[in-house]
Amino acid sequence: MDLRQFFTDFQDHLAPKLDTYEQAIYLYVFRHSRLLDLDEVVIGFKSARKKLALGVGQKGSAMSEGTCYEKLESLVFKGFVERLGTEWAGTRLRLRLPTEIPGLISSPTVPEPLDVEQMDFFDVPVNRQLILEREGRRCFYCLRKLDDQNYVIEHVQSRPVGTNNYRNVVAACRQCNNRKSASSADDWLRTLYRDGYLGTPEFEERLSHLQQLKAGLLKPSLKV
Repeated sequence: MDLRQFFTDFQDHLAPKLDTYEQAIYLYVFRHSRLLDLDEVVIGFKSARKKLALGVGQKGSAMSEGTCYEKLESLVFKGFVERLGTEWAGTRLRLRLPTEIPGLISSPTVPEPLDVEQMDFFDVPVNRQLILEREGRRCFYCLRKLDDQNYVIEHVQSRPVGTNNYRNVVAACRQCNNRKSASSADDWLRTLYRDGYLGTPEFEERLSHLQQLKAGLLKPSLKV
């Protein structure tokens, strides 16, 4: 019996559904059954009621016998205690632990995994940051160093044809974004190469990177 877990479940899930007398009876039955690894217990409430809780009427008085059986009936009705029968020594009961009561403790909600293919990486600010990190904080075209203040998210294929999918957006410097205009990404990389902004190794590496992007091989990390 994991008492820490039992009392956590009792206080968090079961107690809010019980009044004070019902809590007292439930815990008394628990004390004399499940705590002792007993599946069932016989309790004579005529005498046991004096050990449960003080009443709200006359100061120091025990719960009345009528109230005791009324609250026990409520526990049975709610499905928290099973009444198995009546014997000369009292009422035979089986107590259900919070984990044994259907629907009492809801399973923790497991968030659905993010589908990177359906995410908007242009209009959603937090997703724009993921693209910046994917590029290693460098312009996708000219490799100029970028930071949170000077980068833009650029469509490789302009809208309305292009989408906001990770395959069609890159982080770029403002100069490339402005000068590229309606040029294709391939043509813009060739312009940067001709103008000396990219050497041969960088130009070939950028073209390869562009093909990987279009093929869906440059998925941004969702753990950033």
